[in-house]
Amino acid sequence: MGRVVIVGGGVIGCAIAERLSRERRHQVLLLERDSVGAHASGAAAGLLTPHGEASPTASNLASRSLAMFPETVARVERFGLAVEYLAQESVTPALTAEEERRLRRGPGRWLDAEQVRAEEPGLSPRVRGATIAPAAQVTPIRLVRALARAAVAQGAEIREGSPVGGLTVRSGCVQGVQTAEGHVKADAVVLAAGPWSPALASPLGVALDVRPSRGQLVTLRPRARVLRRMLTWRGSYLAPKPDGTVVAGSTEEDAGFDARPTAVGVASLLEFAIRAVPALETATVERAWAALRPATSGERPVIGAAPGLPNLVIATGHNRSGILLAPITGELVAEGLP
Repeated sequence: MGRVVIVGGGVIGCAIAERLSRERRHQVLLLERDSVGAHASGAAAGLLTPHGEASPTASNLASRSLAMFPETVARVERFGLAVEYLAQESVTPALTAEEERRLRRGPGRWLDAEQVRAEEPGLSPRVRGATIAPAAQVTPIRLVRALARAAVAQGAEIREGSPVGGLTVRSGCVQGVQTAEGHVKADAVVLAAGPWSPALASPLGVALDVRPSRGQLVTLRPRARVLRRMLTWRGSYLAPKPDGTVVAGSTEEDAGFDARPTAVGVASLLEFAIRAVPALETATVERAWAALRPATSGERPVIGAAPGLPNLVIATGHNRSGILLAPITGELVAEGLP
């Protein structure tokens, strides 16, 4: 039984730990510098919309991963933590003739203006029509913790507050990782440290096209229910939650490693929310926050063995789709490990 060390305790690292520990073919150790889900994974909105959050180049992976969620949720919830999974639909409105032409050709069920207003009366009167597509949502931090709990129950070890300072290599193979407690040996290492992954890969001669992308979100509490479905539009979204709030997101900003929300970012989200659903003008703002996501120039995650280091597996670059792509990433990493 070989030891696999996973660096990073976000949703990707925890999904990989759960997947590998389920087979009991590996001895799995996950190292997280803070606590599981402490960064982007725990700060996400939790949308599972394969034609909204995922980039077009990742839509196939996204659809496959969405189909895996019911079984994944049922499996991890057996260990006692509900992830608040809700299968529902998303609505994507068309505000221009070009948007209408594009949406009519794309996936989903098209509704004309009268039909969509009957389905979603809170939408702006400017809406020319909309597509309805299958989607779902979860509470992200609950999903991360449930994956971690399931992994531990299946034999994995998770060490929180355990930052990794570097990886050690000898004769073209990764030997392990350096921690504050000393060297940890590994037969294989999975690098799932989000936008911090390049800093660990670069000293090994592995260049990762991954950068931090700041995403800001706002929680609104309307006076009454304003949406029946999640709304996606041009990379922005409104996600109605079971407690009556609506999460508006999200920005994509090149702000380095600054994870603080800004006035202009919050203002842009509020403007979008009110344009899409005018009744949100009177909603109260409950919370504004931001997180750093791992983005790539090709808008596709990096999953697979590092060039020249067959026992170093990279799993990062999921950007806005980390929650959605977690199950399929766990499968792909498991398939690629020796």
